[in-house]
Amino acid sequence: MPVKEAKLLEGKVIAAKVREGIQNFIGNLPVQGLERPRLVAIQVGGGSSAAWYVAQQEKLAEKLGIQFEKIPPENLPDQKALLGKIRELNQSPVHGVFLTMPFPKHLNADEALLQLDPKKDVEGVHPANLGLIVLRKAKLIPSTAFAVYQLIESTGIELRGKRATIVGQSPIVGRPVNLLLGECRVTTTVCNTGTSVVDLEKSISESDIVVACAGQPGLIKGRWIKPDAIVIDVGTTEVHGQLVGDVEFGEAKKRAGFITPVPGGVGPLTVTMLMQNLINAYRWQ
Repeated sequence: MPVKEAKLLEGKVIAAKVREGIQNFIGNLPVQGLERPRLVAIQVGGGSSAAWYVAQQEKLAEKLGIQFEKIPPENLPDQKALLGKIRELNQSPVHGVFLTMPFPKHLNADEALLQLDPKKDVEGVHPANLGLIVLRKAKLIPSTAFAVYQLIESTGIELRGKRATIVGQSPIVGRPVNLLLGECRVTTTVCNTGTSVVDLEKSISESDIVVACAGQPGLIKGRWIKPDAIVIDVGTTEVHGQLVGDVEFGEAKKRAGFITPVPGGVGPLTVTMLMQNLINAYRWQ
């Protein structure tokens, strides 16, 4: 008798539906005499991964009919130039601004982010936007957390009354996911580096939803997964030339009901949710 395996939650499937909605929205703008959304990506750091992410934005923007501009690092050599450019974009007819992270040491990321108009913060990481999530008035949600939530919602499972464990509490993934699930009346436990292995295993084994965003390959053992649980693996670490997640995928998929592969799960959806944030920012403005 074949072993039952979890249904794969592939980001590209959900991304296609979200992109269709974005294209329909943009396609109707000329009829109303309105301009297409404009996105500017300020690439000041982050190395090759940031450059790759900006390239993905540019490629998707072209497909969706979004106006896109990239500002390279050499155009912004110091903090003064960076802040000046952000102030300029705040006052210009641009609907979204993206800042690559992490910043190089000679630039102050916090100061730059605070300078940005929250209504143009397509990455959803400005303190004002994070605060709106806390106040249950979310406008722009950090794109990776937004992707995680969309994947969980796509299962069609009633979330109210479920239990979830979130492994990792970064301000752009773990914490906002905790708030978003709380809004659905999910009982959540957030684990961090202070959580013992015993407590981590116990919490995961009792959870209907597991969100792994610790960045530690193989941290979560497949045997810990509760039967039929939803498992969302945000982790992407290169090991021996291959990208692997925080969850032992091979064993976990034998127990879970739904699981994201790495790569191919959260990643393909993240840039699409950033574009959805751009549309939300457009409407907000």
